Amino acid sequence: MWEGSYGKEPFDLRLTVLRLCRNLGRIIAFTCLGTVLFVGGYYVKNVALGPEPEYRVSSLFRVEYDVAEEKDVGTVHINEMTWNTYVDTEMFLNAVRGYLPDSLRETGSGELAEEINALLASNLKVLTITVTTEDPDKSLAIAAAAEKAMVQDFPNEISEITSAAVIDPGTEAQTVYPDVRPLRAVILSAVLSLFFTVVFLLLKELGDDSIWLPSVLRCRYGLNVVGTPESPEAEENLRYLFREKKRVAVCPLNERTDPADVLKALRKICGGELPGQAETEWFPAPAPLEKPECIRALREADGILLVVPAGKHGGKQTEYVLDFLKQQDCSVTAALLWNADEFLLRCYYGFRRNRQN
Repeated sequence: MWEGSYGKEPFDLRLTVLRLCRNLGRIIAFTCLGTVLFVGGYYVKNVALGPEPEYRVSSLFRVEYDVAEEKDVGTVHINEMTWNTYVDTEMFLNAVRGYLPDSLRETGSGELAEEINALLASNLKVLTITVTTEDPDKSLAIAAAAEKAMVQDFPNEISEITSAAVIDPGTEAQTVYPDVRPLRAVILSAVLSLFFTVVFLLLKELGDDSIWLPSVLRCRYGLNVVGTPESPEAEENLRYLFREKKRVAVCPLNERTDPADVLKALRKICGGELPGQAETEWFPAPAPLEKPECIRALREADGILLVVPAGKHGGKQTEYVLDFLKQQDCSVTAALLWNADEFLLRCYYGFRRNRQN
């Protein structure tokens, strides 16, 4: 059985980056598609099917604390969290409910607690109570009731507070629209779409058995490599590797490659005369997997040039063919990478590879 040498084929960052660059159009397309889908979902959820606008009324109070001097106000441990705890207590909510109109007095404590909120500025004496509901009239009514409860009832229940006065009553309900940020949604969705597209392509490249470089044939399969028809070293490799062969078979990996075209390219590489002795014969052979009976001719040949097409999903088929040839005692002399991406190879190796004829 033929054995691969995948351990000798390290991760090639340069090739991976070049492959990603070659897929730039696909990356941009998937990024745009992901952005459109994400932003469309965001718009439907937050705009088309989003909640109705709410109405907020704010009341500003001045609170006096039970301290001997003004400078001692900071010693009173009533912060914003404490105020929100107070306005959520049953004591305060019952006081508010007592000042509500008859139509709202059945409002539950849980609902009131969600609608009333306390905000404390840097000055401990200045307190803001906001009421937010889906009805402007309801917001105004609850805000008026909260003002009366704060001024008339609340100071009697908390020992640290002596009095509370309304300095800016809530007389207007301001509309509060949902916090929709389309620009941020577009930027976030574009970044996420780009990230996941690149990750997907990276995983695909890492898990792919594609053959893009002639060196892969040597590192992965342990084959002597002629190169590509356009590589400058191809002629010297052909002449050296097949210098003593009298009968050479040009064997394609699959039927999509015409061995006659390969022979024509080889003659062009060698200036019209194929390498070997004067009586050396080069002949085309069919793909072994397509016509297994050709194996007899391959077994009788002195040398075999395996023509491996470059591109995707060729690795496993190459393994299969090599395994079959080895079982039939057919030794591959060298391999030629066919239809390689010469632009990719030029970028990878960093110099012009075209043959000068």
